[in-house]
Amino acid sequence: MLKKICISFLLVFSAHLVRAQQGKFKLGLRFAPGLAQTRVQDMNESDSANFSSASPGLRFSAGISGDFYFGRNYAFYTGLWYTVTNSGIKAEFNQAGNVAMAESFVNIQNIQIPVALKLFTNEIATDAKLYFTIGGAGNLAIKKVESRAFTNTGGKFTKTAAPDAYSFGDVGLLLGAGVEYKLGDATALFGGLTYNRGLTGVASKKGPIGFKGKDSGDLYDISLGLICLEMGIYF
Repeated sequence: MLKKICISFLLVFSAHLVRAQQGKFKLGLRFAPGLAQTRVQDMNESDSANFSSASPGLRFSAGISGDFYFGRNYAFYTGLWYTVTNSGIKAEFNQAGNVAMAESFVNIQNIQIPVALKLFTNEIATDAKLYFTIGGAGNLAIKKVESRAFTNTGGKFTKTAAPDAYSFGDVGLLLGAGVEYKLGDATALFGGLTYNRGLTGVASKKGPIGFKGKDSGDLYDISLGLICLEMGIYF
C-alpha cells in the first residue's frame, strides 16, 4: 500500500515536469535537521500518577518538494518526505512514601506529505526572495523503534512494545520562512526554518507506558513537534 502511494505521488510530480519549462512548477530536494519535541498532557491528576514530556532529541527530515505556481508570488506547496520524530514521556507515582518512576523514548519514522500555501516577496536583493509557508502536514508512521532503554522503578508502571505504543500517524500544522536564491532560469537554492506542530494525539490505546490497566487516553495525551533548519535546491 505504501509503495503504491509513493509511486503514485512520484507520477504526479513527473506529469507536471513539462511546466518547469514555463516556470509554473519547480521540483526540489530538501534536507532538514531538527529538534523533535514531545508534548504530554496529564489527563487525570487525581490518579497519583503524573505524566510529563521528556527531553527533546535531534532528528531530521529529507525528501522531494514541489512548488505549483498559480501567481507570480503564490504557489501550492507539497512534497514527499521521510521524517523521523521522537516521543519521550516520563511517569512518576508518589503516594504515602511509595515512589515509582518510568521513562519511554521511541523513534517514529514517518512518510510525511505537506500541503501548504507558499508566499514569496519581491526581490530583497539581486535574485533573492523571502518565502513564507503556511499549511499542514500528514504523517504516516512506517516504523516505531525504542531509542533508549526503558527504565522502570517501583513496579507501578508497565511497558508497551514500541510498535504497539503509537498510532498509525497524525496531522499537524506546518509553518515556515526562509530565503530562496536564484542561480539560473530553473535552479535555485533555499534555506530557512520550519515548524511542524502535531494537532492530533499519537499514542495508541495501550500507549508507551501503562498504569493500572487503563487506556492511555484516560491517563495522558501525546502530541509531537519538530523544529527544522531546512535547506535544499530546486531544479
